[in-house]
Amino acid sequence: MVFPQTFRAYQYESYGSLEKVLKINTNIPQKPLGAQQVRIKVHSASVNPIDYMLLETAGQAFLGKAPSVNDPFGIGFDAAGEIVEVGKSVERLKVGDRVYTMTPFSGFGSLAEFLVVDEEYVAVQPTNLDFNEAAAVPMVALTAYAVTTTSSRNMELVKSLGADQVIDYTKEKWLNVLEPHSIDAVYDCGMESSAWNDGAQLVLKKNTGRFITILPMAQPVKEAEFGAQLIGEVHNTDPSAEKLDVVTKYIESGAVKPVIDTIFPFEKALDAFAKLKSRHAQGKLVVQVQP
Repeated sequence: MVFPQTFRAYQYESYGSLEKVLKINTNIPQKPLGAQQVRIKVHSASVNPIDYMLLETAGQAFLGKAPSVNDPFGIGFDAAGEIVEVGKSVERLKVGDRVYTMTPFSGFGSLAEFLVVDEEYVAVQPTNLDFNEAAAVPMVALTAYAVTTTSSRNMELVKSLGADQVIDYTKEKWLNVLEPHSIDAVYDCGMESSAWNDGAQLVLKKNTGRFITILPMAQPVKEAEFGAQLIGEVHNTDPSAEKLDVVTKYIESGAVKPVIDTIFPFEKALDAFAKLKSRHAQGKLVVQVQP
C-alpha cells in the first residue's frame, strides 16, 4: 500500500505546560519497520490524563529522560486505524486490517498520522465499532464499576453503563452513604491518601476488602485499623494484543460499549486536552486524525 514518506504528528521538545510546548510537526520522516512491527495509518486517537501528566509533571520520573530539539517526544497511547505495511516476521496481521492499539511506554505517540508499533500490541478492532469508537477503548478497557461516584449531571449516564448504585459527590460523601465494611473493592482514581485514610477503611470488608489506586498515593498513608496490608504496586497498564482480543469479544457481544463525549479534528487536539483537564467530560475525548 502506498503511503507518504513524511507525516504530521504532535510533539514536544521540552517538558512544561502542554499549551506552550505541544506543537504539530508537519515534516516527520517515516522510519523503517522492524521485522515484527506494523505501520498504522492512524484514523483516530484518544487522549488520557497520563498524556499531559508525562509532559507536565511525571515524564522524567516515568521515562528517565527528557525530550530535546533533536529527540522530541510524541504524545498519546490510544489509536485506531488501518495497517499499511507489515514487517517480514509479522504473522497475525496484514495490510488492510482495521486495528486498534495501546502503545507501550517505549513507543507512545499516537497523536500522529502514522504510527509504528510492535505486532504484539496491536489487535483487530471490534467489527461493530468505527475508528473513533475503537480509539476510545484501549487504555480504559479493563476498568469496571459496580458502585461509583459522580455529579448529578452524569448520574443517568453512569447508570446506563451498569452501575448498581450512584453517589452524587457534590451532595454527599460516599463513605457516609455506604454501609460499614460492606464493599469488596475500592478503585481510586484520585491519587490521594485521604481516600484510604478516611474512606476505604470504613467501607471495605475487614478481611477480604481490596483498595486499588492507579498511582502511588501521597504520604503519609495511615496503617490499616483492621489488618489490611500492602500486597503490591502496579504503576502502569501492561498493553497487549491478547488482552485487546478479550476486550473485543465483550464489545462485539454488547456487554461493553465505549462512550464518547466529543470528537475533535486533528488540528484541535489542544482543545481536547483542555476539556480533559477540566474533568467534566462525559466519556472519552477522541481526536479524528483523518478527516
